[in-house]
Amino acid sequence: MKQNNQHIDLIAIDRQSKAFFTDGKFHWKKSEADIWANIEGRIVDQPKGRLLSVNFTLAKWIAAASIIILFSAGSLLRFYSITIETPAGQHLEAMLPDQSKVKLNAQSSISYNPYWWKINREVKLKGEAFFEVQKGKKFTVVSTKGITQVLGTSFNIFAREEIYKVTCITGTVKVRSRLGFEAIIKPNSQAEVNRNGEITVLTNIETFPEISWKKNIFLFTATPVHSVFTEIERQYGVSIDTKIDNKSLYTGNFNRDQNVEEILEYVCPALGLKYVRKSVGKYLIVPKDE
Repeated sequence: MKQNNQHIDLIAIDRQSKAFFTDGKFHWKKSEADIWANIEGRIVDQPKGRLLSVNFTLAKWIAAASIIILFSAGSLLRFYSITIETPAGQHLEAMLPDQSKVKLNAQSSISYNPYWWKINREVKLKGEAFFEVQKGKKFTVVSTKGITQVLGTSFNIFAREEIYKVTCITGTVKVRSRLGFEAIIKPNSQAEVNRNGEITVLTNIETFPEISWKKNIFLFTATPVHSVFTEIERQYGVSIDTKIDNKSLYTGNFNRDQNVEEILEYVCPALGLKYVRKSVGKYLIVPKDE
């Protein structure tokens, strides 16, 4: 009898279980709609808020990186420069991005910004150079004591120590000193900036002596003797020590095809001087009677 009761109870439990799982309904204190609304709210609100925050931060980093890259690229284009220089004893011809030509005398240099050239044709010069400029936008040569501007022309600039001298061969050249003085010169004219920043203009001059260095010929007219020896040093890449008080002026010329000792033998006697070779490439200039 006990066994039968237990059997009946198991059958009843089985029926209740089947009914429970078949209906698929759960009975809670809240309604089914409220429960699902609460779950959906948690799924939608919380995770999406965090994802938006992460995406916004990432976007800010990407934007900042892009700005840095663009700025760096712009700086490279604007400030990247090329420098061309010639040592003592050498001459060099250089071609600029617009096919303008520059011939550099010994111990001279130019620098320019190749990637910025179409926007601003500007060259910085130290020393002496002859320019043949292609027509186009304004072309500017900047030196310590002066600025030269042209459109399309040929001219020579001597910019060493305290001397700034521009000789116009063709076209029109505007010369401006650092103190704001200006002069416009035409062919066969020369503008020189003096110590006060003022500009002296000479017209109808013989220009060959100013550009003869291009043909390796060096002409001097009433030139201080120290300047003559400095030019010999520059053209031959030698060292000349001048222990003299000679303030005389020299007029003459020499050709760079000759060796340096031939030049010294020619120049020194005319000035009452002589040279002594101290070692290879080093010379001493003394009075002839010593």
